[in-house]
Amino acid sequence: MYYGEIKDCDVANGEGVRVSLFVSGCTNHCEHCFQPQTWAFDYGRPFTEETEDRILALLSPSYVSGLTVLGGEPFEPENQRALLPFL
Repeated sequence: MYYGEIKDCDVANGEGVRVSLFVSGCTNHCEHCFQPQTWAFDYGRPFTEETEDRILALLSPSYVSGLTVLGGEPFEPENQRALLPFL
């Protein structure tokens, strides 16, 4: 799996201050999509063990309310194979 961005202090995509992971890959291709570059499954950087460790570290401060996973499309089967074990 690839991801396009990790936001470490996001207040626009969920309740409270969150870490947001924008995964790559989407077959929906919705009209007026605000991030069509994330349709490609190889957009951005590989989601590695180091990426997982970075996200976990970003989630550790007490003021962080949680993790938001966006896309692309996190529910694509190709993305679920990497996300489900991590989540």
